[in-house]
Amino acid sequence: MKLVRFSTHGQSPRLGALQGDRIADLQASLAGSLARRGIVRAQEIAAALVPQSTRGFLEGGAAAQEAVASITEWVTVPASSARLHAPIVDPGKFICIGLNYRDHAAEGGNPIPKEPPIFAKWANAILDPGEPILRPRGSQQLDWEVELGVVIGRTARYVATEQAFEYVWGYTIINDVSARDFQFIGSQWMPGKIPDTFAPVGPYIADTSEIRDPHVLDLKLWVNGEQMQRGNTRTFIFDVPYLVSYLSGLMTLSPGDLIATGTPPGVGFVRKPPVFLQPGDTCRLEITGLGQIENPVKEA
Repeated sequence: MKLVRFSTHGQSPRLGALQGDRIADLQASLAGSLARRGIVRAQEIAAALVPQSTRGFLEGGAAAQEAVASITEWVTVPASSARLHAPIVDPGKFICIGLNYRDHAAEGGNPIPKEPPIFAKWANAILDPGEPILRPRGSQQLDWEVELGVVIGRTARYVATEQAFEYVWGYTIINDVSARDFQFIGSQWMPGKIPDTFAPVGPYIADTSEIRDPHVLDLKLWVNGEQMQRGNTRTFIFDVPYLVSYLSGLMTLSPGDLIATGTPPGVGFVRKPPVFLQPGDTCRLEITGLGQIENPVKEA
């Protein structure tokens, strides 16, 4: 399933499944299926199992998954008439991994880390496809980072690497936007990572039936049509099972938690001369099997 949050006619975003050129409304489809089976409170039950929140849906676990799998007829809308929103906007934790590609570490002259460097973003940074990335006041060094996002589907604590994939629900695209002049003021990166709009996410979350192997994916990024990044998850330093296991040893991972797994080479600040995003630019990202997400850049 390719899980989306979508809206039509200015209504509140709701969960859907991208099916070719149409989007299936999950809650409406489930309510219809239940009603056809003679269940009186079909709408209320469907709303509980498929809420408007992606995090809430994933927290429903097997009950929600089995309910969606039982749908026999879909209520759909044309994808062309719908607005796509970030497929998850309310993760309990938004965990980011730095320096996780060997070729990216090399381009910056950094040693291969012995353990994953970790920092965080918050939900304020999450941005819908098509909405503007806002360059913060005082920043002149706005940079891009295409990243594979991992979405946790089950509560995970002290998970072995051999079982780690059992706790992954799916994958998405994240742009780990970074204000380098804020990031490198001190020893901590987060001032350059946490501003509003600094995490475009989307266009959908592909579950593990769609992405069988997350370690063979091409990642690409263009600015104004010029390709800036190209890499492949084959060059991960720390692969997905290792990250899930490692992080679950530090904290409890919960359904809907989002992990940004690092970026391949081609970021702007290591170029000679450096290149940074400017108001009026457009940033487009693509990962194999996960579609594309595009955002313009504006001054805050």
